[in-house]
Amino acid sequence: MKGWKWHPDNLKVASGLLAVFAVLAWCFCWAAPVRAGEVNISASLDPMSFSVDQSAQLTVQVTGSSSAEPELPEVDGLRFFPHGRSSRMQWINGSYSSSVSYLYMVQADRPGTYVIPPIKATVDGKVLQTDPITCTVQATGPAAIPPGAGQGGGIMAPGGQTRLRSGESKKIGFMRIILKKKTAYVGEVVPMTIKAYFRQGIQATINSEPHITGESFVLQHRAKKPLQTEELVNGIPYSVLTWNDSISGVKAGKYPLEVDLGATLLVRQQIVHPSGMLGSPFFGDAFLNSFFGGGYKEKRVKLVGPKRSLTILDLPGKGRPANFGGAIGTFSLLVSVKPTTAKVGDPLTLKMVVTGTGNFDRVDPPVFPAGGGWKTYTPSSEFKDLGNGRGRKKFEQAIVPTSSSLQAVPPVSFTYFDPGSRQYVTLKSDAIALHLQGGGPAAAVATPAQPAPAPAAPEKKKTGPPAEKTTPPAMTPAATAGLAPLETDLGVLSRRIIPAYKKPWFIGWIGISLLLLATGWFLRLRRQRLLADPSILQRRDLDRKLKRHYQEMEQALAAGDSDRFLQSCRAAIQDRLGLAWQQEARAITLAALQERLAAGSPLITVFQQAEHGSYVGIHMDREEMRSTLNLVRKELEKVS
Repeated sequence: MKGWKWHPDNLKVASGLLAVFAVLAWCFCWAAPVRAGEVNISASLDPMSFSVDQSAQLTVQVTGSSSAEPELPEVDGLRFFPHGRSSRMQWINGSYSSSVSYLYMVQADRPGTYVIPPIKATVDGKVLQTDPITCTVQATGPAAIPPGAGQGGGIMAPGGQTRLRSGESKKIGFMRIILKKKTAYVGEVVPMTIKAYFRQGIQATINSEPHITGESFVLQHRAKKPLQTEELVNGIPYSVLTWNDSISGVKAGKYPLEVDLGATLLVRQQIVHPSGMLGSPFFGDAFLNSFFGGGYKEKRVKLVGPKRSLTILDLPGKGRPANFGGAIGTFSLLVSVKPTTAKVGDPLTLKMVVTGTGNFDRVDPPVFPAGGGWKTYTPSSEFKDLGNGRGRKKFEQAIVPTSSSLQAVPPVSFTYFDPGSRQYVTLKSDAIALHLQGGGPAAAVATPAQPAPAPAAPEKKKTGPPAEKTTPPAMTPAATAGLAPLETDLGVLSRRIIPAYKKPWFIGWIGISLLLLATGWFLRLRRQRLLADPSILQRRDLDRKLKRHYQEMEQALAAGDSDRFLQSCRAAIQDRLGLAWQQEARAITLAALQERLAAGSPLITVFQQAEHGSYVGIHMDREEMRSTLNLVRKELEKVS
């Protein structure tokens, strides 16, 4: 290298670096077999007996390996929540050992005696397992209902949320559910009012919109934000949140109806100081506790409404028209066309407006008669909420007359079921007079023929042979003129000694060793970061769920089962958006998708189709299911 001068100290520095790298590479390669030969796994639960409103800590310790993630078994009545991990490495008299501990919080749904089966872990292809653990879960007293609540609900905390002790719900609030009807038909929209009462002075944050437990009903949130008021119940002031929503049943029968609401409370906490220097009575003061961070802590709870029952009836099969699409309610139809004077082949705009009260998500475009000298296109739709359960849905359809003999636009028809009269009603518009000008249909709709291009004139061949077929000229003495002659004499040899650290093979060996050392260290740090980050574990769990949903879609597609296919699509959308939005997957409704996703998102269309198929039934052929599967997979990959 230019400007570099050799100094004897350079050889000492290079030799020292070589020794350090050799020792590090030897340690890195030697430590692995030592750890692998002493791998074992153990598990412990603390405490062994707890109540349903408490939790226990499960510790799974793997000794001799840092990459053996345990596989937790499924226990009916118990839930496991990851709570972090810790690792330890030590050298004792030249012997290296490592261990990693996985922590889980255990909660129970009901009291009883449970046995946690052996927990397994796979290390280097070998399956290790712990001993089974037996624990006892005790019951607690039921939460109290505030006086004057009537049919109000209480507080519970399933799914990793804190259960309140007996009497605490009295200090917080309750819920009320008001149904407009007790009997409805499958798919009929039933207005419902949900009220959440919180004692004034309670600091609470609503985590999600109210949602229904179970799969028998679909809750449709109309209001984006609840109405906030104040009410007195037995002389006690409450802050009230009111949702004016609607509900519809998906299958016939009498089903219980229960609504819950997630909230986060700010609860005052007391600091417990250890004995000793901090055991002074000064640290028991409430002001000092608040000053040193002991004022409040967050507690996640669920406010549960009272149980109601709703009877769902099947739509009558007798007298059902063939063009009935599932609309239930009371509607009116208004039809117009523009222009009324045109030429054959000119497009006309047919406007159809359906106004009334009912399930507008099942209001399909009015049926235009097939054939008869008309060419029709798929209509577009636009819905507007008029308030108080009323709405208006506009349809615009392009129609093209193909015959000059047409004198009017034929009537269109729309069929719905009236729950009041319990009959199917078909609305039919009047024919609209039309004046057509111009010639016959063929001249109007035919596409003018394009003249065929004339054949290109043949190119004139160039004189002489083509370039690609030209044979290169042979080498002649004249062509080799100027080249140096071949050397036949070996010449004089010179001998030079090259140090080992300058030889290419030695430099390459050092480079490979450093690369392997850096790669191994990087992979180890990356593995520790992935295992310590809960979001990575959540993503892996989501990938497993989506893989299962996609397999169920493929099975339903092969069997031609449209209902099962749509329900798998709905579950996949809920699981993916649940992680992206950080909320419970099964609490995601169609209204939430319409609010948070872009208008016209394919996920909204598939989700809406899945909900409608639950109570009306939608038939899809295999090509439609394949297209929908590819569309759902593509759209879910875009969600961030």
